[in-house]
Amino acid sequence: MSLLSWLTGSVFYDLWQHGREIEPLIARKDERVLSRSTPELERHFDETAVEQPRQNGFPVAFVMLLLLVAFALNLLSLLRLLPGLTPPLHALAFFAPALVVLATTISSMFMLARGFSAGLAGFAYLFSGLLLVTVAQLVINLLTGGGAAIPLLIALVALVGCRRLLNGEGFVVFALYCRTARLTRVARTLRLKSR
Repeated sequence: MSLLSWLTGSVFYDLWQHGREIEPLIARKDERVLSRSTPELERHFDETAVEQPRQNGFPVAFVMLLLLVAFALNLLSLLRLLPGLTPPLHALAFFAPALVVLATTISSMFMLARGFSAGLAGFAYLFSGLLLVTVAQLVINLLTGGGAAIPLLIALVALVGCRRLLNGEGFVVFALYCRTARLTRVARTLRLKSR
């Protein structure tokens, strides 16, 4: 079991690995995609969005929210250790990384909703990085007696909640639905070309 599997959870990691296996087939429009789809499934996904059952994107939105909360609390705890910053530098030191993390979460959410495994990779790496930084800051804070550990504990709780959501049924079903929709679009195109 890899470190990333242990950090993110086995269900999420298996979902991501399945996506990594099937992604090249979809991207190349390989004929093997047809073995993973049926004409009935393709007809189902060919219906308009109004005719299809609604998909619940709330788990993905909550994952994004919890990642942003954990990031903000981590960065604020780190910036507290740098008291010599002027207010403009302090604002720049907060908002520049915040924009990068926000862009990463939004693009991961967009890619996930389009059925790409890159969305799962973005969430996995961001979650793992934040978890490692949070634990490292907590350990340093405890060893040095550096002060308030409450924001870091809240960030850790947010990350534990995020991990539960990433491995939860709602997130997995949403990701599989989006991936299957992408797969069936390619399979339908291949079937129509073969006729």
